[in-house]
Amino acid sequence: MSEGRPPDPLARLGERIGQARREQSERRGGGRGASPHAPLGIAFRVAIELVAALGVGLAIGWGLDRLLGTRPWGLIVFFFIGAAAGMLNVFRAAKDVGRAPPPTPPQGPRDRD
Repeated sequence: MSEGRPPDPLARLGERIGQARREQSERRGGGRGASPHAPLGIAFRVAIELVAALGVGLAIGWGLDRLLGTRPWGLIVFFFIGAAAGMLNVFRAAKDVGRAPPPTPPQGPRDRD
């Protein structure tokens, strides 16, 4: 038997991954890339959520009107339901604006006991 054990390939892989992550973070400027909480991102999120909720409400109302023959009442009712859902989503998104983003977990290799 040899006195020295061969290096653990998983440990070497973990070290290489950690080094690559550090280098990538340095290239991005210390991790100060574009934040998902940037104002333009929040504006797009709010707009898309509002339009999507209205679109879903209108589609459901139109479908029910065609199915049940209640034109235009389903469309009107579900327009307001979609608008309410959209406003609720906008309220939730606006509530998250002032909060800091959640902390990111450490990205280094895990210690084994």
